[in-house]
Amino acid sequence: MLESAALGIEQQRYQIDKDRAKSVIEKALAGREARTGFFATNFQPEKPFIEIAQKYGIQTNNEAFCLNALFMTTPFVIAQNTGQFFNRITDAKLLNDYAWIFDPSTAINETTSDPNGVLRKACLDYFRPAGYSVNALGQWMHNLSVLNEKHQGDIRNFFRECEDDAVKVVDALVVRPRAKSSEKTGFRRYGPKLARLFVQWVNQYELYVLKNSGEVGVPVDFQIARVLIQTDAIPLSEPVQAHTITHKVLLPMFTELCNENGFKPQEVSEALWTIGSVGCSNRRHEDCPVASLCNRMISRNPYDRGGMFDPTDVGRFKKQ
Repeated sequence: MLESAALGIEQQRYQIDKDRAKSVIEKALAGREARTGFFATNFQPEKPFIEIAQKYGIQTNNEAFCLNALFMTTPFVIAQNTGQFFNRITDAKLLNDYAWIFDPSTAINETTSDPNGVLRKACLDYFRPAGYSVNALGQWMHNLSVLNEKHQGDIRNFFRECEDDAVKVVDALVVRPRAKSSEKTGFRRYGPKLARLFVQWVNQYELYVLKNSGEVGVPVDFQIARVLIQTDAIPLSEPVQAHTITHKVLLPMFTELCNENGFKPQEVSEALWTIGSVGCSNRRHEDCPVASLCNRMISRNPYDRGGMFDPTDVGRFKKQ
């Protein structure tokens, strides 16, 4: 089951300021709606890729292509600049040349006929992954095999096995928070954030009708969490494990606030993620819709090195 929306022990322990969190969300949504500042440019970097994948699927009469491509691509968005990543792969000619890597039976056959790594090389050439996201290649073949053997090469069959229920899709992908790859006999690399992000995109771009899409919550990552920490909606005074904040504290808090105030999780996700990923810098601080509530800019180093949020490591900026 997904985490309960009720305020739990972890939220009480970290003294969540729900009123302040609500104000942060409202200001972020207002900035998104106004389309000003860093919301004036494309804050949906995945959209052009999804559009060319849809077009390719139509041109080739392959109804499964777009969803398969998005599903297999989603694990690469973690631990790298999402905008730059989608800019790299959003090229119709490039997609046409490498479309076969998203077709399970074709990709598996290519790999079988060439044991020297033709599929891995093709994925490297297409995705050009940066940093930690290179690790997504390690599970690519496994996920292709699962998609081909268990779901007849069509991710929609996986949805149907989950009764077309978004909550069940997320549960099936995650298995349990922080589960090891060896514990997952099904798809791998989809933790609480990526599973929710994939379902969010499926619903947002109307790629498939999943019931209860609004119940899966916000896909929380460093960029979203930092905004809540920097605005003292989570008044931390010492380093804390990132998983505790993202999954045990923020995920149920966002669910509550969305239900109580009619916020749409997808819009909350986009607004806060854009602020955290684009706006948290000295140069753009004054353009930020939540600048009046923000008092510091935490460094990402503790998160990348040890999976921690350290509110005392303020990096380059601190408001006096």
